[in-house]
Amino acid sequence: MSLPGVNGLDLQRELADAGVHIPIIFITGHGDIPMTVRAMKSGAVEFLTKPFEGEDLLNAIHQALDRDRVRRRQQSNFAALRKCYET
Repeated sequence: MSLPGVNGLDLQRELADAGVHIPIIFITGHGDIPMTVRAMKSGAVEFLTKPFEGEDLLNAIHQALDRDRVRRRQQSNFAALRKCYET
């Protein structure tokens, strides 16, 4: 959450505003419930607080990759549909 010059939640918002859709996993030693809720409502895959188990991080990574794969497939299908419609 604490990054040099910006916090993770602000960076998440800036990426979304710029149209950058990547899966985000937050890792922090200083998280609280409101922070977690805000991150998750904004699309975070997971919000891990230190200390956490390695298995939890691996599960979050797999979930993030799965979500991104589905999003990319949907985006590709939509683009193909749009191309058909335009022709």
